[in-house]
Amino acid sequence: MRRVTAWAPGRVNLIGEHTDHTDGLALPMALDVGVRLEGEVGGDRVQLRSADAPVPVDIPADGSSAPSDGWGRYVAAVAAELHALGRPPVGVVGTVSSTLPQGIGLSSSAALEVAVAVALLRAADRALPAVEVVRACRRAEHAAVGVPSGVLDQAASVLSRSGAALLLDCADLSHEDVALPDGIAVLIIDSGVTRQLEGSGYATRTRELGASLHVLDGRRPADVAVAELAALTAGMDDVPARRLRHVVTENDRVRATVAAFAAADLGTVATLFADSHASLRDDFEVTVPQTDRLVDLLKDNGALASRMTGGGFGGAVIGLVHADEADAVAEATLSAYGRAYPDLRARTVLTRPGAGAAEQAADVLTP
Repeated sequence: MRRVTAWAPGRVNLIGEHTDHTDGLALPMALDVGVRLEGEVGGDRVQLRSADAPVPVDIPADGSSAPSDGWGRYVAAVAAELHALGRPPVGVVGTVSSTLPQGIGLSSSAALEVAVAVALLRAADRALPAVEVVRACRRAEHAAVGVPSGVLDQAASVLSRSGAALLLDCADLSHEDVALPDGIAVLIIDSGVTRQLEGSGYATRTRELGASLHVLDGRRPADVAVAELAALTAGMDDVPARRLRHVVTENDRVRATVAAFAAADLGTVATLFADSHASLRDDFEVTVPQTDRLVDLLKDNGALASRMTGGGFGGAVIGLVHADEADAVAEATLSAYGRAYPDLRARTVLTRPGAGAAEQAADVLTP
């Protein structure tokens, strides 16, 4: 039998949080950890096992039926979206493995979706434009769990290139590579507070933000100047006003961060990261005390810049560090955090920008 393999990375967002579901700007990068699918082609069913999940997946290759819960929902939703795009219902029998920590905001579900998409396309000898696969995987996530998430996770997993962050415009998926300064690594620390978007306030925040958008007269927040906010939010209820303020200012911070990286101005990057975290804490209200504490501890122990990353409500924080100091920064931060929260198990991931799925699967993810 013919074999297929597929790999898709997780991602971390350097800045640009909660901007994607209003078609805004973000600066993610792919990780060097992710999800791998290996299997044999044949039949008309997708049958997958994973050491990380007790229940295997067994669905029609066209995704026409799906389990009511568990990871099989994602697999079935991806298969259904690709079938709608013309993929013949060719089956795969195989295994899924992951080196990506789950539940900390590094997009394990998007990496699974992209790996499944690449494997199913290879099994059927079918190629699709990379951006079309990004959109299909986003639709699959919506169908699988009903969370109104944006497109950032899937886009970063597919479109990122090795050695660079990805300046992404979520409106049209236009993107460009952004180099990090030499000698800088990204330290990701899991707070130990597990997050699941299905059970968090993510959908609530999306609705609250939506209640403010009528004042923009059809513009997206990314096209609104920060100086306009006071007039736009005058008379608006406090909660939607703060949600809008976060998204408008966060888009502005993405642009400023790209410029600061280009100038190797890490002092400005530090200020922008701090302002982003404060906005996520005070205006969008998605941090928790543990992530707030970790951000402070990273700064106290030598990180050049730090902030919460991901959807919030737990999960991870990131610190930009000198690569040769990363281990010392991590050890000191974890030690102090353990004293503050002895019942939580924090974990670290040290990474540089990795390759997205399209860079590795050019046979099926075309420009």
